[in-house]
Amino acid sequence: MASAPPPAGGGAGRSLTIVFESGRRVAPDALRINPAGATLEVGGFFHTPLKLTLGQLHLGMIDRGPATPKGDTGRFPILKRLSATSVVPREQGIEGWLWTTTGGSALTVLGDEDAAPSGAILFTKPLTAEQLKPTMEPKAYEALIARSPLGEPAIPGILFRAAEPSNAETAFRTYGLLRPLTDREVPPVMRRSLPTDRPADPSIAAAPAPRGTSVAPPGF
Repeated sequence: MASAPPPAGGGAGRSLTIVFESGRRVAPDALRINPAGATLEVGGFFHTPLKLTLGQLHLGMIDRGPATPKGDTGRFPILKRLSATSVVPREQGIEGWLWTTTGGSALTVLGDEDAAPSGAILFTKPLTAEQLKPTMEPKAYEALIARSPLGEPAIPGILFRAAEPSNAETAFRTYGLLRPLTDREVPPVMRRSLPTDRPADPSIAAAPAPRGTSVAPPGF
């Protein structure tokens, strides 16, 4: 499924940068988006910036929760989709999380893996060896292969901590990426759960999901 086109007149002609919390000051890790495409730069992970087309960026999310949450907590809830414009409201149950304090995530975490992520990007299709091997650091590439179930490196999405969540949210919204995350984008094997989760009930009538609305984390 291709990502939605940038909203007309919404400023999508601008070059925007989502800076990650990585500790680097001279050349901070970041996702840079402009009308010609996107570039992912992460020191220690990529030795060469990874170039992406806008069509490869499917969905972007921001969660403003702390880096060290207390108790069992999830980030980026997965909603039950009923149709192209309708989802089961979050208060009526969810299908899981992209990340939890107890189960971590199936996605690649950039930066400090002990810190709870505040940003997520899903790609339209997982990035494969053809795209990754020429740009990744050898050790990072080998580690990715070791974590891959079939030994074939693939990155369906990334998690990170945004240095400035409001700027990241603006960039995602500007390029039409800030939308609710649903079970259509996340297969069961990639979902994480918490003991307090309530499964979504498809029988509940759901209002159309507003375009460009982010999903807040628990208690936010």
